[in-house]
Amino acid sequence: MPTVAATATIRKPGGVYRFIALRCCLCSHLATTKQTMTQTALFLDEIDGFKEQPAYEGDSVWGCDWGSGYFHVWRNGIYKRLKPEVFALLDFAAPGDVIVIENAHMQPQTIKSLAQVFTIEQLLGIKNTATAKNIDIRLWFHSQTPKWRNILGMGDKTDEIDAETIARIIEKRGIIDLQYFNPRVCYPPRIRWAHEQLDDMNTILNAARIDYKAAICPAVKYFFATANKQTQFKAWNMYGPHSAIATDINTWFYGFENRSGISLWAALVNWDGLPREYNGQQPGVKFIMNELLRMKPNHFRGGVARSNLMHHGFRNYAIQQLGTRKTGKTNKIKKLCEFTSAEQSKWLDLRQRYRRAMVHTLHAMKAYLNT
Repeated sequence: MPTVAATATIRKPGGVYRFIALRCCLCSHLATTKQTMTQTALFLDEIDGFKEQPAYEGDSVWGCDWGSGYFHVWRNGIYKRLKPEVFALLDFAAPGDVIVIENAHMQPQTIKSLAQVFTIEQLLGIKNTATAKNIDIRLWFHSQTPKWRNILGMGDKTDEIDAETIARIIEKRGIIDLQYFNPRVCYPPRIRWAHEQLDDMNTILNAARIDYKAAICPAVKYFFATANKQTQFKAWNMYGPHSAIATDINTWFYGFENRSGISLWAALVNWDGLPREYNGQQPGVKFIMNELLRMKPNHFRGGVARSNLMHHGFRNYAIQQLGTRKTGKTNKIKKLCEFTSAEQSKWLDLRQRYRRAMVHTLHAMKAYLNT
């Protein structure tokens, strides 16, 4: 198996030791597909498909899903159920057709999930077949299918319904920002570096949750002693203390518990409190949002930071603002796919504000670090 050199860090009492280690390529990880989504789309509503785009007017679109041991394909009322080896031949599609399938089903096979059907070698073979037959394969954000099934009024979930739903999604929103199917044996070096940072971020944020561990982590200790207030002051100076964006920043990233604030800080600095650097340069905010905080639809390896920000932070705030927690014995929370149009609109507005505040806070924190 090919290997690449990577810089690793060992922390021992009394010092930090760095060495060059050989690391194997990550051949079986879920997220091996090239990202083609623009950074603008990352922060707008298009990533969940709620912002309507011009209908796709190209060649025939096949919506595809995997379930119960078969690939289910649908186009213009034509439905087929295919075994994996038959699907891999792509004989159901004609030259010029577009095949759209959920991202999770076109990732390399792992022993942990039944959602991945093919090995990396088989995926590369499918890619070659598609190229030879002039067939375009695009990847749909698998986390968004239930929401769209509700939006389009497709009824209860079945494998056939999900295949049709995906085809109809493309009719509604187009394919312009969907990922190309481009399986890779190894990650690019900067993505491998990002995964190493995610592991370090998880260590920092897990330490931050325990008093006696937080005290021995320089990054956490400095944030709560100094950077917590200083970065907030920096944001006020940059955007105005009474501006709308400053109000959102105060509300979401400088509250009492401050779990979200330390999560942003951990994306910028390592365990020792030093700015994260790749090839001698600090990553930009766009890269941090995309690869370290995993603010994208296919957020594999989301980590503690994303959980703190989007689950404990934004989700709970949105539930409170929308009043979607049902009262009674069950105390059930309304699912996003069950939202009314008005609730969806309000939720999207809140999420857009939250991510905009996140970006502005990161810029302020970076400015403080480099002052």
